[in-house]
Amino acid sequence: MRKRLAVILCLTVSLVFAGCSSGKDTSDSSAVSQSQEETSVSSSGEDEDSSAEASEELKRIPVAEGEFELADCVELGKYQGLTLEKPSVEITEEDVDSYIRSFMEQETVTDPDAQAREGDTVNIAFEGTRDGEAFEGGSSDSYDLVLGSGRMIPGFEEGIIGMKIGETKDLNLTFPEDYQEESLQGADVVFSVTVNSIRRAPDPTDAWVEEYTEGEYTTVEEYRISVREQLAANQENSARYTMQQEAWNQIAEDTVFKQLPKSYVEEGETEFDSSVEQEAAAYGMDKDAYIQAAGLSTQEYQEQKELYGRSAARSRLLLDALAEAEGLTADSPEYQAEVENLANTYGMDKETLISTYGEEAVRQYAMTQAVLDRVLEAARITEAASDSAEE
Repeated sequence: MRKRLAVILCLTVSLVFAGCSSGKDTSDSSAVSQSQEETSVSSSGEDEDSSAEASEELKRIPVAEGEFELADCVELGKYQGLTLEKPSVEITEEDVDSYIRSFMEQETVTDPDAQAREGDTVNIAFEGTRDGEAFEGGSSDSYDLVLGSGRMIPGFEEGIIGMKIGETKDLNLTFPEDYQEESLQGADVVFSVTVNSIRRAPDPTDAWVEEYTEGEYTTVEEYRISVREQLAANQENSARYTMQQEAWNQIAEDTVFKQLPKSYVEEGETEFDSSVEQEAAAYGMDKDAYIQAAGLSTQEYQEQKELYGRSAARSRLLLDALAEAEGLTADSPEYQAEVENLANTYGMDKETLISTYGEEAVRQYAMTQAVLDRVLEAARITEAASDSAEE
């Protein structure tokens, strides 16, 4: 976990924000499972045409050797008075119920009239057919599925909600166009599904709350209030992060990148190598074996690393330009506060944080937060309509 945090910290600026905008320049159930194994490197991706265009644009930016002046590398675009939309923050009683029940041990449902609902674990038997013929990996006699987990292709889990124990139902579905099994991409299929059993968490009691929270809360109502506040805070943080991303994208799109410092590019390449090595280690592999498993040749891997280095350098330039425009430095109160917050999050003092993750990684993260706080303060923010309001 510590290694994972280090990677996230080191790549916060360059990986999360850099790739979003190009800027300007002069049995099991393998056949129905929607989730795919994630790797740090891949031989294909989404929106390949636009991604290829952005990559070529990035490659055209010259790389500057040796010392450089910031003004010779980047011309900052508009960053004040941006128009941003804040995602709606709305917590429902169902959200609170789902959160609490996720920590409770599920029990077998015995009521024959009970209907499967989101959050339940259903054991199902299913068979998938295409043009009337069963296809490989599309059937099982006994498969546990948490409804709402998103493990299956769109429409599969939703189709089971409302079914009763012993009920059989045909689901007419379509595999996603980007499904990992090429022979099923975009295929229209029928799944005959039978619910064998349903398990769900019982309604919480005061006794359970007191035991689970070790006496911090003694009633269900007290705990529900606490959970609601926690979920709302999480949504607020998520909404702010979404606005930060959008702000960064808008600024990058309006910024001219004239050249990239070679030292910045090389540091980005080192970050890329380090992150891949740690991902490989998590799978018990060395880097070369991991790259091969991802389907990349040595040349393709090198090209991805170089492209990442350029992307990271461009993001760092944008951060430098924003910090200079706002007069933010390592001595600024906002910057120091962000470092302090980060240290508290990781449960360590500032000195330990820096020695553990590196001064430059901490600087980039904290400065990014300080800069984007300023940007959001000056932005025109509108509230997105809530789902309930739209209904």
